[in-house]
Amino acid sequence: MNCTIRIFFVVSLLCTAIRSYAQPGRAMIDSLAHRMESYSKTGGTSVYLTGNKDIYIAGEDLWYNAFVLDQQTFALAEQESILYLQLIKEGSDTAVWKEMYPVTHGISAGRVYLPQTLAAGKYLLKAYTAHSFFSLQPYFYAVFPVQVVEDPRSIRNNWQLGQSRSLRQGEQVRVTFFPESNVLIAGIDNTVAFKAVNKDNEPVDLKAELYKNGKVVSAVQTAHGGMGLFRFTPEADASYLLRYEGRDFKLPAVAKEGIGLHLERNQHDSLLFRLWSNRQVEQPVLLRIQVRGAVQVIAAGLLKDSLLMKIPIAALPPGVAEVTLFDGQQQVLATRLVYVHHEKKLYVRFSQLKETYAPKEQVTLKINTTDEQGHPVPAALSLRVYDRLFGNRQHTRDIVNYYQLASQLRDTLYDPSFYFDSTSDDRKEALDLLLLTHKADQYNLSDERMKQDYAAKKMLLMDSLKATVTAINKSGKKKAPISLMFFDYSKSINQVGVTDNEGTFYLSPENLSIGQRFFIKYFSEKEHGIYVTDPFKTISMAEADQHPMNMLSERNIVIEEKGIDSNRLQYGNMLREVIVQSKGRGFGDRYMGYLDSIARFEGNMDYVGQCGWLNCPACGSGTRPIEGVTYSELIEPKRSQVGSHPFSFGANDMKKEPYHYPKYTEEELLKKFKMVITKGFYQHASFYSPDYEKEDKSMSDTRNALYWNPLIVTDERGEATIRFFCSDIRSGFLGVAEGVSGTGYLGTGTFSFGVR
Repeated sequence: MNCTIRIFFVVSLLCTAIRSYAQPGRAMIDSLAHRMESYSKTGGTSVYLTGNKDIYIAGEDLWYNAFVLDQQTFALAEQESILYLQLIKEGSDTAVWKEMYPVTHGISAGRVYLPQTLAAGKYLLKAYTAHSFFSLQPYFYAVFPVQVVEDPRSIRNNWQLGQSRSLRQGEQVRVTFFPESNVLIAGIDNTVAFKAVNKDNEPVDLKAELYKNGKVVSAVQTAHGGMGLFRFTPEADASYLLRYEGRDFKLPAVAKEGIGLHLERNQHDSLLFRLWSNRQVEQPVLLRIQVRGAVQVIAAGLLKDSLLMKIPIAALPPGVAEVTLFDGQQQVLATRLVYVHHEKKLYVRFSQLKETYAPKEQVTLKINTTDEQGHPVPAALSLRVYDRLFGNRQHTRDIVNYYQLASQLRDTLYDPSFYFDSTSDDRKEALDLLLLTHKADQYNLSDERMKQDYAAKKMLLMDSLKATVTAINKSGKKKAPISLMFFDYSKSINQVGVTDNEGTFYLSPENLSIGQRFFIKYFSEKEHGIYVTDPFKTISMAEADQHPMNMLSERNIVIEEKGIDSNRLQYGNMLREVIVQSKGRGFGDRYMGYLDSIARFEGNMDYVGQCGWLNCPACGSGTRPIEGVTYSELIEPKRSQVGSHPFSFGANDMKKEPYHYPKYTEEELLKKFKMVITKGFYQHASFYSPDYEKEDKSMSDTRNALYWNPLIVTDERGEATIRFFCSDIRSGFLGVAEGVSGTGYLGTGTFSFGVR
C-alpha cells in the first residue's frame, strides 16, 4: 500500500513547550515508522466469493463470481491467475466439484454444475488462490454457503432475524471483559466493554450490576449484539465484579500504575484521543495508526497526567485501523481497533426501474456509481437478479462488510451487514463497541499478527502447475531437456514447451486455457512418464492438517419463522432434465477417437484380396478389411503352399469369422503415442438470458434467476445500462450489484421489483 506517513507533535495540555523533546522524538518516530517494513508488505490477496443466488434446485447451474483484491489496497489484484474452486458437503471433507478457472485482472467467474442426483442439503463453495491460501492458516474466509433442494416447495427461509437472544431462566452465560486500555488502571477513568454469550456462543441480552467490594456501584446492560460498556474509576486495592441473577463475573485485577487510552470522538476528519497517567512523571509517548499493514500516522507528545491528541485522518483509507500507544522505549502501552471513514465507499444507485412488470417483459436498468461526495466514479461491478424465494435471509455478507470487517477479524460475526446499514442510527456506535470487544491480535493485519504470519506462513499453491517427465528405464546417460507439445482434441490450439535437464516443466495459465482437457506429448525415443501435480490434493492435505475454521456470515439469531411463502407453490411442475444415453464404445475426446483409428492400422498388414479372401497369398495385396464383416482365410500349412489362382482347399485348410481390429484402452493409446491428458481451466459457458424481442414467447419460461453478469464496468460518468427479460414466474425479484472502484472503494446496492 503506497502511502505517506504523517508525523506531528502534540503539546500536552499541561505543558507549554516541546523543544527539549522534539529532536529525540523525531528519531524515535523514524524508528517506529520503519519497524513494520520488513513484514508488512504481504503481497497477499483476499477473495470475495458469491453465487448468482443462495438456494439451488438439484440439476441447476450455479454461477459463481469472485473478486480477487489486494489484501492491503483493495485494488483488483494482478498477481493472481488461477482460481481453484471446490464444492464440499457441509460437515464433510469430500469435494463433489473441483475445477480450475482463470483469474483476469482480479475477476473470476464461471459455472458450477449441480447434477440432478446431488443430495439435498447444505454445501460450501470454497475458492483458493496462490496468494490467499497458506500453511498454518487457522481461518478460511473465501467460502460461500450453498443450499441445494430437490423441490423448491421445500424451501423455508421466511425468518425474522435478531441481533441477540433473551436469556432463559437459569441458562448458562459467559461474560468477557475488554478494558479499552487493555488493563484496568487505578485512579483514572476507565472504559470497559463486555460481551455476554450463552453456551452456544450466541450473543444474549443482559442486565447486571457492577459491584465494588460487595457493594453495588452502578447498573450495567448490553447495548447491541450481547455487547455493552461502562465507565468507572477503579481503586487499586478494590475488587470488582458484575452480578447477574446471583452469578458473579470478576473483572480483571486493577493495576496500580499505567497509562489509559480513550477514544473521545471519531469524526470524518479526525480522531480525538485522551491519555491519562497516574504516575505524575512527564514522559514521551507515541501514538501510531496503521490500516491494513500500512502505517498512516505517528503522533508524538509529552504526557504527565492528561493529554489530548487530535489526529487528522482525512487522507486515511476507510476500514479497520489499529491504534497503538508506545512509551519512549517503543514498548506497547495499549492498543485498540477503531473504524475510520464510515462514509467513504462506492455508492451504487439504480434508476429507470418500475415497481412491477408483466411476464416476459423487458427490464431496463441504469446503474450509477459515485463517491461519498456524489462525484462519478468508474467501477467494476457484478449484478445478479433472482426470485427472492431463492435468497437465504441468514446470508447477510456483501462485498463491503466482507472486506471492511468480516475478513479483517479472526472471529465469526453475527450479521455484519448491520454495521453498514444506513437505516440503523446506532450502527457507528455498535461497530465501535464490536471492535472494542476484539483484541488487536484478532485483527488479521495487526502489527503482531503480521509479524507472526511473516515468520510462519508458507505459500502452498502457485499460478502454474508443476509437472515432470521421467524416464521409465533410467540409464546412466546425461540428462537433457525434452521437447513438449500441448494441444486440444481438435489440434486447433498448439503450444510448445521444453523441460529442464531434470525433466521439470510448468503448465502456465496460457497452457491451461487450451481446454478443459488437453494433451501433453513428449518427443523422445525412450519411453517416459508424465506426472502433473494435483493442486486439490495439496489443498486437501493442508486442510486435513490444519482444520481451518470456515468463516461464514450465516451466524444470525432466528427469532421466529413467519408463515410459509406461498410463492414456492408455483414451482410445483418444473421440467426435469432429460438425459440421453448413447450405446456403444467411444472416447470422451474426438482426438482420442482419431488416435484409435490410427492405432488400428499402425503395423496392421491385413488385407482383403481381389478374390474376397482375407490375406490371400495368391493375390498378395488388396484393400483394408472392414470391421465386423465375415471373411474366409487360409490357415497354415495350406497358406504357405498357395502361390497362385486357382487353388484347392479342404475344410481344415481355412477359417471363416468376423474381422475385428485390435482394441485399445485410453491408457494404452496415450502410452503408445507418448502422451497424457491433463485438466485445464473449466470450460467457459454463457448464462442464458433470452431475448423475447426475437425469440418465441409461447414457450414456458420458469427461470428463477433472471440475470447474472460478473463484470459490468461503469464509464467515466459512473454509468452503465443493462437490459434483461422477466420469466413467467410471478414473484418478487431481488437485484444485487456490488463491486470496487479503481481507488479501492467498495460498494453494494440492491433493488427489487415484482412480476405480476
